Amino acid sequence: MRSNICLEVVMRCNRPLIIMQTCSALVYIITFVYYSRLSRSNSENIFFKFNIYLCKINSSIYIEMRIDILTIFPEMFDGPFKHSILKRAQERGLVEINLINIRDYATDKHKRVDDYQYGGGSGMVMMVEPIANCIEDLKLKNTYNEIIYMSPDGELFGQQMANRYSIFQNLMILCGHYKGIDERIREHFITKEISIGNYVLSGGELGAAVFADAIVRLLPGVLNDETSALSDSFQDGLLSPPAYTRPYNFKSMKVPDILLSGNDKEIEKWRMEKAIERTKVRRPEMTDDEE
Repeated sequence: MRSNICLEVVMRCNRPLIIMQTCSALVYIITFVYYSRLSRSNSENIFFKFNIYLCKINSSIYIEMRIDILTIFPEMFDGPFKHSILKRAQERGLVEINLINIRDYATDKHKRVDDYQYGGGSGMVMMVEPIANCIEDLKLKNTYNEIIYMSPDGELFGQQMANRYSIFQNLMILCGHYKGIDERIREHFITKEISIGNYVLSGGELGAAVFADAIVRLLPGVLNDETSALSDSFQDGLLSPPAYTRPYNFKSMKVPDILLSGNDKEIEKWRMEKAIERTKVRRPEMTDDEE
């Protein structure tokens, strides 16, 4: 999958520049492979950074991502998707986010999508037929890299997973509600279950918004500086170092002098030391495997 995406990205370059850009990209990826052996980067990070680099050297190879979100409460997404970075990404044509109301695929006049559990028990379960009808209809129109169900039972979402999904083009996300969805949907349609944490929410909508935000911000062209995402917390198994801006002196609290020195090498060294220190103190489990 990744090799096919990489090839498609390269072939979208202007033809006269293919050789030069490919050679430059190969040098870049070899550098990151070597770097990964010295630090905490892994293969997912390397490919993600490679993708960022390819798109940065030629803006014509930006590829639009499509995210289809299946929900019974589409209005819940008005806030996160109509402001800030996600709004900018949609306006720039870098991502298309579609909210599909599962009720539109219900089979009765009341648009019912839930029912009581077989075997008894508390809580309603989302019915198989409306969801299946919705998924099958969308699959007739698009080919999806993954059909995701947001569930507390799923694989725990993290930065490495966000990197991986940021290079996909077509994603479908199903948001459950109530007591969950009919198990037959999970068995026959879902290709990946993802959890944003070890807790239960009222529905999958908030989880889907978190997932979408985390991957869309990684798309080349979304942030004003694509490389900004490369220095985020967790990208190299570390938390981000402290950051400062003006004023230099606020109530006797001053910015560290090293950051004003102009010595890029020493600044990067300081930042790495602070990132390691902060990670050991605040998230020691992230460093346990390294020691």
